[in-house]
Amino acid sequence: MIRLAVLCAFLAACGGGNGDDTAPDGGGSNEPLVNGVPASQYYGGFAFQTTKTGVQGAAAFPAAPDGRNAYLVSFFMMPGNDLQLFYAEGEGEVDSTGFSINVFDGAKKRRSGTWRVDGAKLVLDSFMSCDGFLFNDKPALRCTLSAAILTADAQGRSGTFQNRFGASSPDDSEFADYVP
Repeated sequence: MIRLAVLCAFLAACGGGNGDDTAPDGGGSNEPLVNGVPASQYYGGFAFQTTKTGVQGAAAFPAAPDGRNAYLVSFFMMPGNDLQLFYAEGEGEVDSTGFSINVFDGAKKRRSGTWRVDGAKLVLDSFMSCDGFLFNDKPALRCTLSAAILTADAQGRSGTFQNRFGASSPDDSEFADYVP
């Protein structure tokens, strides 16, 4: 097993704005607002061209017979609405203070697709959908796995996602062993 321990503060339940309000964005359209700003602007704050890094988070799911009970996702919202998503499963803990996951060998998948803003939601192809909220006064996402990538019980499970610490890209060596 590869030991991957990442501790970052995140919320167990959404707080802040739920993005359900719509109001003019100053440009004459009725774009939904997320935390008081137009949805496209809010989610644009997670785009690689803005941050020079990806977005990361984790969620727990019922334990499988082999012990896996959590997934870890890093994704990159690239220019041209290109999406690079890195999904891994393992055994560990996910709670309101962070996560610590031992990623299993052979449980790393790379997915490509597109990302888009749909109303007040961020949609990551058929893989995940996300809502924006503020956590510790910083933009965050509450993302739900829309389709199973490895373990069926992971589908429908949500986690809190934030920008990764430091510069990173989909070409980094940490993602070299993720397979299609």
